[in-house]
Amino acid sequence: MTPALLISLALLSAAAPLGTDMYLPSFVKMAQDLNTTAAAVQLTLSAFMIGMGVGQLFIGPISDSVGRRVPLIIGSLLFGVMAVACALTPSVTWLIVLRLVMGASGGVGVALARAVVADLEQTSDAAKAFALMMAIQGLAPVIAPVLGGVLSSWIGWRGIFIVLACFCLLMVLAVLFVVPESLPPEKRHSGGPAQMLRDARRVVANRWFVGYSIIFAVGFGVMFSYISASPFVLQREYGLSTLAYSITFGTNALIMAIVSMVTARLVGRFAIRSLLMVGLGILTVTVAGLVICGFVGATLPIVLVLLALTLAGIGLLLGNATALAVDALHGEASGTGSGIMGAAQFLVAGVVSPLVGIGHPPLHSMSLVMGICMAITLGLGLPLTRRAAGSSAAEAH
Repeated sequence: MTPALLISLALLSAAAPLGTDMYLPSFVKMAQDLNTTAAAVQLTLSAFMIGMGVGQLFIGPISDSVGRRVPLIIGSLLFGVMAVACALTPSVTWLIVLRLVMGASGGVGVALARAVVADLEQTSDAAKAFALMMAIQGLAPVIAPVLGGVLSSWIGWRGIFIVLACFCLLMVLAVLFVVPESLPPEKRHSGGPAQMLRDARRVVANRWFVGYSIIFAVGFGVMFSYISASPFVLQREYGLSTLAYSITFGTNALIMAIVSMVTARLVGRFAIRSLLMVGLGILTVTVAGLVICGFVGATLPIVLVLLALTLAGIGLLLGNATALAVDALHGEASGTGSGIMGAAQFLVAGVVSPLVGIGHPPLHSMSLVMGICMAITLGLGLPLTRRAAGSSAAEAH
């Protein structure tokens, strides 16, 4: 897989962090301009995440029938149109509706980028590609909030959506000139909705796919718990300034990206499942440490080290879990599988986001939600994958 194709697929997947993180610094101004409440503005973010999950759930099976390129082009164009509409919206109600559709269209790129890799690469090569994609995507959470904060003071929140529309043009150009049609006609599934339902049933009946998808989705839940709660933990509870928090957040995202790049080089030298287990081991230890800190208290340096190691563990986890999940399908209905993984990913994100704000102090509630995520991963996801250790080529190479 060429570097240009990897970058293009990562660009398509970046719709999620760019679509959420870039306009976060403008929330207060949005509420003032639209004469609404902070809670209503927060719903625009929730609507986007719901759209991302639902969009992936449907586009995966559809792409298994019609191919990848046409849905990618339509989804990218619709993402841009919705961004322009958001910039022109007269009310928060319309903004919520438009963000729902924008999320669904952005989910097309996220789901089908994974499907294209599954179509073109096998086993260890797919794991390398997923790890490199995660590394490139890891830069988006670093850049997006900073870029959004700088631009919002110049062009306002409506201008931020115009910038997102311009980003959409890059997505369209990437699909048109770099991303090939990875699913030839002879491998597509005909039969309409009935066939799509059969594909979905077959995918969710695959215990190894389900197990690795749970590890992927709930691992993402650990990361999103950190993303959602970190401003309150580090700024409100530990007193970091806005600049210090931004540097800390960016550094942790960079750590995750670096670990993902290192993981791509380790694939082939070590079994993919072994790398996944190392990531799970790191996460288990660090999350347990954060839970203890949440109950008994800890100094800021200890919390920062544990959070950095948590992001490193996630860098080992996500790409390898994705590769093992798609490998478990043996090339069948990879679009459907990718869509289900994406829907689960954003469903988990949508659940953990409000949960981390329920308790007090913030570190206590964040660490408890992380602990619950790890308990689900170790108690449900991991046991479902155990039989695959000797049967999947991806785990042996």
